[in-house]
Amino acid sequence: MKNHPAQFGASAFVLLALAATTGTTVNAQGANQNAPPAQQQVTMRESELSTRPESAAPKRDPQEIMAEVNDDLHQLQTLTGSISTHAAATDQPLNYQSILADVTEIKKRSVRLRTDLALPQGGKDEKRDSFKDAEKGELQPALAALNKLLDSFLHNPIFSDAGAVDVQLAGKARRDLEDIVVLSDKVRKNAEKRSKLSGKLQ
Repeated sequence: MKNHPAQFGASAFVLLALAATTGTTVNAQGANQNAPPAQQQVTMRESELSTRPESAAPKRDPQEIMAEVNDDLHQLQTLTGSISTHAAATDQPLNYQSILADVTEIKKRSVRLRTDLALPQGGKDEKRDSFKDAEKGELQPALAALNKLLDSFLHNPIFSDAGAVDVQLAGKARRDLEDIVVLSDKVRKNAEKRSKLSGKLQ
């Protein structure tokens, strides 16, 4: 995991996601006639959203959503440290209850971020990992894989760059987030089974 903390800011994609969620127009920084094509697309999209009927999308306070997004991102960052510790624990038994609590919270936060951010696909989808061994195999490799996904997602430049939109980076963030949701749930099921088995053996 990277040593420097992720810095989360109001990137153009985050602002656009807020507009899509609230049904209101949110101005992306630097959006003008001379902006890069991708930035101009954001501006056009915002204009379309502002003309939608009132019933097209439920309205929420943009500041409330931004606060929620930032809280979820920072909580995921904290949880990444805990997952990293579990994944590296080789000289002591795993604390299944702690792992259960962590991955349950990770899934909850990730699902909410997936809704709040509404990140675009970002081009052709790549072949995805099914994480077929995460639910029945050893826990630590699955925890290490989850830690890697969290690190990749949280350090994606779209959360710190307020300039031109990068569709590929947004697509990468979306794929990472979807994989985090899937893998965290599989790890939860694995830890739950091991916790029950450990209880029976005591």
